[in-house]
Amino acid sequence: MHRRSSILMGLVLCAGFPAALAAQSLNIDFGSAGSTPSATYDAAGGVGTWNSIGVLQPFVRAPLLNGDGSSTGVEIYMFGGTQLLEVDIPETNGDDAALMDDMLIGFNDPVDVCIWVTGLANDSYEVLTYAMTPGDPATISPARVDFATPGPTNVGGAWPGSHIPTITFARHTITIANNRIALHSGTYNGGPFQSGINGIQIRPLSASNTLPELHGTRLLGAHPNPACGEQALSFVLGERVGVALEVVDVAGRLVWRQALDTLAPGSHAVTWTGVDARGQRLPAATYFVRLHDANGGIAGSRKVIRLDKH
Repeated sequence: MHRRSSILMGLVLCAGFPAALAAQSLNIDFGSAGSTPSATYDAAGGVGTWNSIGVLQPFVRAPLLNGDGSSTGVEIYMFGGTQLLEVDIPETNGDDAALMDDMLIGFNDPVDVCIWVTGLANDSYEVLTYAMTPGDPATISPARVDFATPGPTNVGGAWPGSHIPTITFARHTITIANNRIALHSGTYNGGPFQSGINGIQIRPLSASNTLPELHGTRLLGAHPNPACGEQALSFVLGERVGVALEVVDVAGRLVWRQALDTLAPGSHAVTWTGVDARGQRLPAATYFVRLHDANGGIAGSRKVIRLDKH
C-alpha cells in the first residue's frame, strides 16, 4: 500500500463565487496525474473529460474543465482530505482502475472529507460520489451531499466487476440556488476512522442544457454474482422513461419479468430473489437478465448465476 500525504492546516473560509455559466457537466478523479480515466469513460454517469485532482491545501481552489474539455469558471476546494490512497486492485483494469484504484482520504479527526464545487449554474443536478476504498472492502464511507436527496448513503465493498450503487458509488439529486454543491464522506466529529472519495460526477438534469447528455439506458449487472438469495439488478437511465427487466434461461425461455413505470434519469436497482413469475424458487443454474427500453428493444444483457438449493 502506497500513500502520498499532504497535511492540511487552518480553516476553510467561504469566498465570493465566480459568475455562473450554462449548466455544467463535470467528471472529477482524485488521484495522481497520469492515472486519470479517458474522456470516453462514462463510469456510472456519463462520458467526458476527467479532471485530475490531488490533495489541495485550504484556501487553494483548482479550476475544473467541462465534460467537453472547455473552461467553466467552476472551481473545487476541500478540507479534511489529507492523503491520496493508491492501491492496485487486481480485478480492475483500464479506466475502472484509473478511477477506483486511488482515492482522497481523511481520518475524521475531527472532520470528515469535505469537497466544495463552486461557480455552478443554479440548476438541478445528479451527483455521483464514488467512495469504494481500494484494497479494503470492509471500509464503508458514508457519502452525502448537503441538502440533496437521499440523505447519507453508505458506500463500500469489493469491486463487483462494474459500477453498482452503494458498492462503488452513491447517487444524489439536488437543486441549487447558491452556485455551489457541498459533498462529504464520513461523519462530522465521528471519531478517527477513515473516509474517502475516489471521484465525483456532476450532471445537469434540466432539459434545456446543451452540454453532453446523460448516457443512454443501459444494464450494469447483478450483485452479488454468483448468489443465492437476493441479487441487485442495476441499470442506468439516460432519460425519464419506463423500462422492463426480464430473466431468461439458457434456452431463452422467459422465467421472470418486472415492468417499471416511468423512472427519473440516473442509476436504479431492482431486487431479484431467484424466483420465477409465480414466485417459485428456480433451480441453481446460469440465467440472463435483460433490460428492455421504452421501445421494447434490449438495452443490455448480463449473465447471472444462481446457487440456490432446494
